[in-house]
Amino acid sequence: MSSTFPLVTLQPVADASNAWVALMLAAEPADSASLSRIFGEFGLAAALGPLPCVLTLPDLAAAGDALPAAQIVLCLPVALCCDAAHAASLQGLRQKGFRLMASGLPLPGQTLGDGVDAFALACPGTSAPVGMGAWLGKLPGPHLALGVAALGCPGRCHFQWLAGHAADPARQSVLGKSVDAPNRVLLLELLSQVTNDADSHAIEATIKRDPQLSYHLLKLVNSVVFALTTKIASFNQAITLLGRRQLQRWLQLLLYARSRDGDKANTLLPRAALRAGLTEALCKATGGSRDAQDRAFMAGMFSLLDVLFGMPIAAIVQPLNLADDVLAALTQRSGPLGPLLRAAEASENATAAELEAILAAAGVSHEDWARSLVSACRWAIQISREA
Repeated sequence: MSSTFPLVTLQPVADASNAWVALMLAAEPADSASLSRIFGEFGLAAALGPLPCVLTLPDLAAAGDALPAAQIVLCLPVALCCDAAHAASLQGLRQKGFRLMASGLPLPGQTLGDGVDAFALACPGTSAPVGMGAWLGKLPGPHLALGVAALGCPGRCHFQWLAGHAADPARQSVLGKSVDAPNRVLLLELLSQVTNDADSHAIEATIKRDPQLSYHLLKLVNSVVFALTTKIASFNQAITLLGRRQLQRWLQLLLYARSRDGDKANTLLPRAALRAGLTEALCKATGGSRDAQDRAFMAGMFSLLDVLFGMPIAAIVQPLNLADDVLAALTQRSGPLGPLLRAAEASENATAAELEAILAAAGVSHEDWARSLVSACRWAIQISREA
């Protein structure tokens, strides 16, 4: 295990409809050998599928020949993109198949090099810098807004891509209001599986794809009808306790609970899937058993329920009769799963120094972190396509 492997971040990039359109990768320090391993050995190139990867680099040194150029948008400092001394190198990258994006706006009098066709800019909110609109209009894009805190910005930036874990206020519930029911297509798939007596592990895999579905399943199993004394440790256990007949009736009822507002993807669903997959992968990387990995997945999946329901997490999970380590992770970020969940959360918005400290406390190496991120993103991309 290499102690010099870079600290990697991997973030979703969405469009205005909340659908994932790319991933954004950064590594500190960035080197071509490590980046090649991430795309190849760790499986990022395969995980991306048709999605591009915005690769943020401080210079051209790490843009090696082993990278899958056709899948990559190189995001480079605007000063480099405006420097005539790098013009030939930028053209060479374009000829290899890389797309080029400038990070930042040119200064007055500067000229962008040929082949740069998009900007990555810090989200300006409602007060865009003078001249920003004109620059955005000169290039075809898609332009990328960085650090987006919420969708539906009232500005006139017209960014096509939004980076970060934005929460769309229109999709979130507040106290006293209802939230979207689980995905209707997913419910139909589950009904088909149950009707055709599918293996319980296949049903479990489908349920895991939707955090609300998972939540409602455990809430039902832990209702007064069942009066359980055993703590629920996995979704498969919940399915077994519930029984096929009850499960089928429950799914039929949920089909009618879908919100009418179905135009946008639920921004929280792939985000919860990413946390769940990352917490599970980190548990595996740190030597957790298969059962512990299942509980880590559950902790990650349920960690955004407070945002979804607009209620304290303790009140939401109280009727679920969760295993002690899952409950401790969700309510206090403590216990054996707590540090792993904190790391998954830190992947979204923590500084490099904060993430470094959290990974050290969790006993996770940079290399295992990168592998876990790729594994989790592969899962979340699949979910985002089906959301």
